[in-house]
Amino acid sequence: MFLLNGGTYDKRYFHFEVDGKTDYSAAKILTDKGYVVVLLDHFGIGDSSRANDERLITRQVAATVNDAAVRQIGAQLKVGSLAPDIPPLGEFLYVGGGHSMGGMQTITTQANHQTYDCVLVLGYTAIGVHLTVDEKIMSADLGPIREDEPQYYLHDRSRLRESFHWEDVPANVIAVDDSLNVEVPCTLSRQSTMMGIVTEDAGRIETPVHICLGERDVSPRPHDEPGYYKASPYVTLHILPKSGHCQSFASTRMEMYDRIDRWLHSLD
Repeated sequence: MFLLNGGTYDKRYFHFEVDGKTDYSAAKILTDKGYVVVLLDHFGIGDSSRANDERLITRQVAATVNDAAVRQIGAQLKVGSLAPDIPPLGEFLYVGGGHSMGGMQTITTQANHQTYDCVLVLGYTAIGVHLTVDEKIMSADLGPIREDEPQYYLHDRSRLRESFHWEDVPANVIAVDDSLNVEVPCTLSRQSTMMGIVTEDAGRIETPVHICLGERDVSPRPHDEPGYYKASPYVTLHILPKSGHCQSFASTRMEMYDRIDRWLHSLD
């Protein structure tokens, strides 16, 4: 299972650690269920390299990089050459998953490279990203990238809290979440919020698709989302109750992981 984080995060979104808590790491929960989980940093984020000119790293270029990384890691996992303590795994299913901006990249990668056997689209929309601010749902599309914009910038997470978190998320969890805020590349970040940016790509995915959206999330019409994956033979939609955009922090998050697990086993 190859997982890509959303904007303002690096790979730690899926391995989230809170003092005194053991059930916030998606990677640990999913490995405990028997999956091999690989967390990738987007091109230009976290431990990944930064390009000399960030504007060249469009979602299509980043998707090509992601496809190459997944295939190389997968080949090493099969023969046992990735790490000394990981034995050869032989044949396995490639599960691609992404949250928010990572959802955009998962869709783009799958449509253009057929990298995965199935995909998980978490907290993303084939329609276009909308955010909840002051109880109003509004498009997050800021339009074309300007020449004078910085190549990397740090978002103000406090303005996104209503969209990101349900009201019952503990203050100490939000504090740790805020401490993980990282700079995002302008091009990928801006493209991820453009209306209809992946609509065509979603329609070209021919593998099973599992969509999970929070009860308050980025899709303006969540029940319409499955219809955009018109080439997929098997599309499911799960709306996670009492969850904002960042489902991994929701009090109901275990329901999401259980649904993903059951869905993947249904593909056998």
